[in-house]
Amino acid sequence: MKNILSIIIGLLILCLAGCDQVAPEPRFAGTIISHIETYGSGTGTSSQLSSAGQMQTGFDYADDSRMDWTADIKWSFIRREDESDVYHIEWEFQAQNGSPVFNDAELSFDGLSPAKLTITEQLIISIEPTF
Repeated sequence: MKNILSIIIGLLILCLAGCDQVAPEPRFAGTIISHIETYGSGTGTSSQLSSAGQMQTGFDYADDSRMDWTADIKWSFIRREDESDVYHIEWEFQAQNGSPVFNDAELSFDGLSPAKLTITEQLIISIEPTF
């Protein structure tokens, strides 16, 4: 009986010790932006960076010689690493009349410089600092 009571007290202490730990939050404010064809193109969509979020982007060229496309982008903060916040970026890219392509990557953002991720020739994602 004493052994069971000791085990229960030990487990309770371990549980309580872990309860006061708070998951780390991102340190830096920013904006996540989709750029169409070239970084800084001024086309695409944007959203305020948060611990987790999603946005849709795409482009209709209105030109039969060019392929229209859409993309769903999701992100989530996963950890602090050195002087950066690290985000997990997931995307589904779908060209017109094509099958969706799913992929993901990690993107480190230091709050000072843009962090860029090339998805395809048509899509670049960046996290831009907010000052």
